[in-house]
Amino acid sequence: MSDRLRVISSRRPLGAAAVVAGTYAVVATAYIVLSDQLLGLLVSDPGLLVEYGTIKGTVFVLTTALGLFATWVYLSRREERERHRRISAQQRLGDLANAIPNPLLVLSPEGRHLEWNAALETLTGLPAERLAQATISDLAHPDDLDVAAAALGRVVQTGRPDSVDARIITADGSARLYRWHGAAVHDAEGRTDRIAVVGVDLTDLKAIQEELQQSVLRAKDLLRQTVGTLTVAVEKRGAYTAGHERRVTALSLAIADELGISAEEREGLEYAASLHDIGELAVPADILVRPSRLSPSEFEIVKSHAEHGYEILRSVSFPWPVADIIRQHHERFDGSGYPSGLKGEEIRREARIIAVADVVEAMCSHRPYRPALGKDAALAELRDGRASRYDPAVVDACLTVWREGFEFPAVIV
Repeated sequence: MSDRLRVISSRRPLGAAAVVAGTYAVVATAYIVLSDQLLGLLVSDPGLLVEYGTIKGTVFVLTTALGLFATWVYLSRREERERHRRISAQQRLGDLANAIPNPLLVLSPEGRHLEWNAALETLTGLPAERLAQATISDLAHPDDLDVAAAALGRVVQTGRPDSVDARIITADGSARLYRWHGAAVHDAEGRTDRIAVVGVDLTDLKAIQEELQQSVLRAKDLLRQTVGTLTVAVEKRGAYTAGHERRVTALSLAIADELGISAEEREGLEYAASLHDIGELAVPADILVRPSRLSPSEFEIVKSHAEHGYEILRSVSFPWPVADIIRQHHERFDGSGYPSGLKGEEIRREARIIAVADVVEAMCSHRPYRPALGKDAALAELRDGRASRYDPAVVDACLTVWREGFEFPAVIV
């Protein structure tokens, strides 16, 4: 039983005794005073007055003794019932603690073991007499002792619950990882005099998490290889576009890093940039590589590659909006692009980045119908279209990375 329960249980009989004593004092005083006055009025013979007074006093003493005895019996029985109730509650609590498979223990602020359940004995293989002499330094893995002690110190100092992941040395000498949740137990004055701790085994969960992490990494690697293969397939459509997807991806990621976008958004951008022209697989190759200017109808066919790219990838469950980004990479900030005429913030930021990188790469590279225009012309195009055709923040980031020495990677096809 905790000290707080002892204090509360000890106050109850003291309070009852005070009530009884006060009631007795009032009743006894009233009886003596009033009965003496009544006898004085009724009996004038001094001899009889003494005799009646003796009888009155004897009756009062006997009645009082009987009343006090009955009160003592009542209070004693009530206290006994309360004691048995507390013992029964403690036994039930102990039985419940021992039925729980998680290790439970109560520590002193210094880390000594005060109480524990059967699960802790089974886990550690230590008998009760050995656990009674143990501290957390005897059970915690040496490499985790500092963090465990620090968590215990925080509970003692703040009085607030705390948790820590720490390994415990088991009965077979191995170490298992547990998450220990500790909470302060206070005495009657509100001071922390012990800490209740329960452990949750994380060892198997940790192994599962690590396996899942490896599975995710393998899946991402497979996805990256698949996207890389599709990228090469698109680039193989013509010698003039060889390496285009990969160079656009490199510049897009450099711009993204300058803008400081999140790692999650950056990863989605990388896949979308790598596949942004996948819709060209649906465009006749002779149109893509024709060295002469295209007719309006042929140009409309080329423009359809953004919509075709969306249709090809929309059923793929990427964790990023890759299909939407590809559909929008020819939209323009002022609404003059295609296929939907979106403008401003209606266009996904990733698509606005790819739009700038795509224009720069295309102007820096040779095409069937013209030679390369060069970096200066490409950057002049960005300055001219800043805040009209192109997102001004993306343009500024692109100009910055070029000033800082960005170069397109050499691509081996």
